[in-house]
Amino acid sequence: MCSALGLVRAATVADHIKPHRGDEDLFFEGELQPLCETCHNKLKKIEESRGYSIETGADGWPVDPEHPTNRRGGA
Repeated sequence: MCSALGLVRAATVADHIKPHRGDEDLFFEGELQPLCETCHNKLKKIEESRGYSIETGADGWPVDPEHPTNRRGGA
């Protein structure tokens, strides 16, 4: 099952939760999550380029503390 956004799809990619960016220790020892290819190749890459997730909770507010809406006191 793909763990992104609670979707029920076959997971085909073992995604590094924290991007390894060439760090061998993170690549081999980092925490992984199951994702479908669509989530990995589209959603995950958008999240990494922005620096925050656009996922929202049941209340409609972003859940990622790094999302600009959740930052306090300006950037």
